[in-house]
Amino acid sequence: MAKIIRRAVLGGVAVAALVGSSLAAWAEDAKLTVAYFLADSMLPALYAQEKGYFTEAGLDAEFIAVQGGPAVVSAVAAGEADVGYAAPVPPINGRLNGVPVKMFLQLSQEVAPDKTYTWLVASGASGIKDLAGVKGKKIGFNANGGLCELMWRDHLATVGLTMDDVETVVLPFPEQEAALEQGNLDATCTINPFHASMGGNANLGAVEIATGTLADLSTPLMNDALFASEDWLAANGETAIKLAQVMDRARKELLADRTALEGAAVQFMELTPEAAKSFSLPIVNESMVITAADVQRILDAMVKTGMHPGPLDGAEFVSELKY
Repeated sequence: MAKIIRRAVLGGVAVAALVGSSLAAWAEDAKLTVAYFLADSMLPALYAQEKGYFTEAGLDAEFIAVQGGPAVVSAVAAGEADVGYAAPVPPINGRLNGVPVKMFLQLSQEVAPDKTYTWLVASGASGIKDLAGVKGKKIGFNANGGLCELMWRDHLATVGLTMDDVETVVLPFPEQEAALEQGNLDATCTINPFHASMGGNANLGAVEIATGTLADLSTPLMNDALFASEDWLAANGETAIKLAQVMDRARKELLADRTALEGAAVQFMELTPEAAKSFSLPIVNESMVITAADVQRILDAMVKTGMHPGPLDGAEFVSELKY
């Protein structure tokens, strides 16, 4: 059974490493290092590591936690991680800036009206009641050029606002709740497990002003992905397939067992047992296969909201994996 046994430094950022306990397996299993940041759709991977499923599949997996998607891209680009987890925008931006990465699995999706897993949340003290109320206010997102910036741009446009109408603050997800409570932020884009924690914070008085990455979620939208360099994918197809199979096993177990899901949310997402009761995995489609069409919707939204001049072709950003 895996456990946290050390702290490492990756690009100057303190990280927690999860490694298998069997030293003998290290000599036999394929090495796999995954850089990630804490988010709901990574829960099956951490659960699978604890259960020993990666070792059973012949993988010596190590999980390295960093602060956000751009840091994950940096880790993969520097060769400090084989595989990265992030929302799709950071690896898209990485590739646009010359980092030869491609996405090969999608872990989550959203669709309206009842399966949305990103939120724009205001503090009660801010006085914000709706999207129009953020004009002139301090709004937060976890990284420049990330999915949360896209979310803000797309939703603000529905009420005739742009980023020029607000004051933006870049702050990692784990720091946003305190910033809202202290008045350093008026509203922010958040995901689970942080949204669940905000909802249980009576002092914050959180007000949801929008849900879903894009205002139009009439069809499912990819929310995040696993990605790797083109060279790594070309040389490690079997390892990528084993990774997908382990993730698939863990996802199905957690979806079928609410008690296991809540227990894992407490253990790995750092939620209280009460907050874990409202936690859910952001899964719409059982399949994790990613296609050019899945990515194209994100690219089109980036162009529409002014994040990139375009045109952009989804096929350039995907290595489709069959598992």
